[in-house]
Amino acid sequence: MRHFPFKILILCVLLPPLVYIYTLQFLEDAIEDRYERELSAVMIGDVDPLLDGSVRLQDAIQKNVNAFIDSRKLLDWGVRISVTIATRDGEYLFPRGYDEENPDFEGTNTFTVARENYRLLSEGLERTLDVQIDHNTLIANGILAACVLLSVSVLFVFYRRGARKIRAEEAAAKKRIDELAGEHRRREEQLDELESQRLGLSERIGVMKKALEEERQKASATEDEMVEELVTLEEKIELYKNEHDRQLEQIDELKEKIDQFEKERASRRRQAEKEADWVRKRFNALYKNLAVHDRAVDGFVNLTEDLQIKAEETIHQLNDDPKLVPVKRKVFGKKNRETVFEVIFGYKGRLYYRPVPGNQVEIVVVGTKLTQNKDLAFLDKL
Repeated sequence: MRHFPFKILILCVLLPPLVYIYTLQFLEDAIEDRYERELSAVMIGDVDPLLDGSVRLQDAIQKNVNAFIDSRKLLDWGVRISVTIATRDGEYLFPRGYDEENPDFEGTNTFTVARENYRLLSEGLERTLDVQIDHNTLIANGILAACVLLSVSVLFVFYRRGARKIRAEEAAAKKRIDELAGEHRRREEQLDELESQRLGLSERIGVMKKALEEERQKASATEDEMVEELVTLEEKIELYKNEHDRQLEQIDELKEKIDQFEKERASRRRQAEKEADWVRKRFNALYKNLAVHDRAVDGFVNLTEDLQIKAEETIHQLNDDPKLVPVKRKVFGKKNRETVFEVIFGYKGRLYYRPVPGNQVEIVVVGTKLTQNKDLAFLDKL
């Protein structure tokens, strides 16, 4: 389809896997930050049993971390958690098979255990929590499905837009064909009328030849007059035939001009639409504090290159701080419904804007002094 943008097709094909990958990475980082905060709150638990020696620090960390991991509901959705806890001296507290190293803990002095717990806490604990989301899991498949659905939706929107444009062009072409067909019928009627006149002239020539013969028999004096009239009639016939041929040539020339005009108009319309779309995307990307009306985009596209530079300079100032832009006057609607400010750029240029909710500015119209009357009429209708 000639109205379907190839760039959009490429983006809709390439973006879903990229968005899927970066979304997984972002989700992993977000879950990791959240679990880091929650683990730091429950990792040690109650400090009193550690300080009185009734519980070893390793046992408390093992119990609390295992309980923390078991309570994570996202593990069933494809999230994997890896936790490592160690002292700053490199002694690992989790995970660690320390039961074999201290089998007689029940007989150990509580004071010794408390002192050991205090020593480990004083050294400081360093924890490492790593979150990973595997592919082909519930979360990963859900994100991938959302990306694909979004891509398909974008493609469907552009397909519908292209189909509407084609229908509009077909309707316009059909209308033009009907007009040409009507013109062709009128030309055929004129040709039929000329043919009738030619037949009438032929009959008249026959009658006149017969009368001429009769008159020649009566008097040879009138022969020259009749011959002259006959020549005159033949010249008229020749003129009618030449006129007929000339009208046929004009019809062919009109058809060729109409075809050429349709091609040029379609080319100009496609070029204007592409340029307007490009300008609209560019303004939306560069000027976040502005809203640009479609009428302003169309007016900007119709400006000369020098005036476009001056107009964008004014737009840039409005985006930074509208108070710094000198206002020539205020333009009020017929019923004072809207207040629009007029700004001059490049001497000939005219820009009209109005404040909108959210401390933003909407550029309503961009034009020149020549289009000022039409622009003001448009502002009256706001």
